[in-house]
Amino acid sequence: MEVGIREIKNRFSWYLQRVKKGEVLIITERNTPVAKLIPMQTPPDVLNLLDTGLVCWKGGKPQGLIEPPSIQGTKTIAEIVAEDRR
Repeated sequence: MEVGIREIKNRFSWYLQRVKKGEVLIITERNTPVAKLIPMQTPPDVLNLLDTGLVCWKGGKPQGLIEPPSIQGTKTIAEIVAEDRR
C-alpha cells in the first residue's frame, strides 16, 4: 500500500496497526517512494539472546570488562589513534 507523508502523519497509529498485521507500507513524497515500513520478522538480536538465556540483564548499568582488551603488536592505543589522525 502507498501513502503520502501528510496522510501518514495524520493517521500513523492506524497505518502502524496495518503493518503489524503484515502489510507493507510505502511512504511517498509527491508521489515518489521515499521509505518502506515493513513488519518485524524477528525480534531484535538482544531480545533473542535474552530469550535463549545466553545473556542476562538485571536492569543495572554495565560494569565493563574485568581485564582491558589486549592489542596484538607493540603499539599502544594512543599511538594507533595518533597515527590514524595524521
